[in-house]
Amino acid sequence: MDTEFVREKTYWPELCLVQLAGKGKVYLLDAVAPGIDLSLLLPLLTAQSVIKVFHAAQQDLEIFLHLFNILPTPVFDTQIAAMVAGFGNQIGYDSLVDSLLKVAIDKSHRFSDWAMRPLTAAQQNYAAADVTYLWDVYLILLEQLTKTNRTSWVAAEIKILSDPEFFAPSMDKIWKRLRPRTGNRRVLGCLYAIIQWREQEAQRLNIPRQHLVRDESLLAIAAALPDSVKALSRIRGISQGFADSKEGGSLLSVIKTVKNTELDTLPLPVSDESNKRKPSEAIISLLKVLLQAKCEAYQVAPKLVVDSKDIENLALGRRDLPVLVGWRRDVFGQDAVDLCNGQLILGVQDQKIEIIKR
Repeated sequence: MDTEFVREKTYWPELCLVQLAGKGKVYLLDAVAPGIDLSLLLPLLTAQSVIKVFHAAQQDLEIFLHLFNILPTPVFDTQIAAMVAGFGNQIGYDSLVDSLLKVAIDKSHRFSDWAMRPLTAAQQNYAAADVTYLWDVYLILLEQLTKTNRTSWVAAEIKILSDPEFFAPSMDKIWKRLRPRTGNRRVLGCLYAIIQWREQEAQRLNIPRQHLVRDESLLAIAAALPDSVKALSRIRGISQGFADSKEGGSLLSVIKTVKNTELDTLPLPVSDESNKRKPSEAIISLLKVLLQAKCEAYQVAPKLVVDSKDIENLALGRRDLPVLVGWRRDVFGQDAVDLCNGQLILGVQDQKIEIIKR
């Protein structure tokens, strides 16, 4: 399965096309055709006896979750499987097809406007190609994973895609990205509140969050704490029309609520980064060398095993990390702990990294 969609002007992706392929057959479903009933896909999407194979499934699954309030199950993601099978970090579908089947796919229509009708023959051929070879790619990867006893690795990664919470916008990520270095708890409280307000309004209006209020305007609003339409319209990036609108009034109400909130219930100031314990760059470098060596030996993508933040956490001595659970512990985590504890030495033998247990 695959989908084509547009979302440049909307908060939610607008589904335009659904591609389906079985053994030897390909179907293109025009999702914007007048009167089409896409709910007829539900029996297929929810059938437990039918594995739905996608490549880089996250955005496709998000579409079905928004459309039907359900996630397709069971799912197999060939990009995740390829990372486990040693094809590098987030390999593209065309590269994977070329590598496994020696077939070159024309990707010149990747950035087509899929909402425009009629679709050209070239667009239809491009869309069909995205699922035509997925069947064979799936079978080859499944065979490789079975031979190396890694099907459980892939299943553990794909399980995340069955949780609707995984697809929810992360307020914490937006907050951490925008959170200013200030000790003013009122400003911090206002910023957090209007970030939440923007997300809810953008979803309600179905427009991109930045089209509603840009990040830099949110920061300026939190710092100024405007209490009137006139004061709001003076914020850079805020038009008089917006300040006078229903949304502008709603935003001012949020700010007023924060102003009337008890100070000790508002977010704490950002801690001084200079006072935080920082990991040794030398230890981080050693851990990265170990990671690369282990991933080469196991033929698995490093990005799938551990991210850079948890490399730092390992160097700092933290042991409550995902990399120390399950297959990740076997591939890298335990050796990483041993290296940090002085129980493992890295050397070079015959132009290869040698891992020596003490």
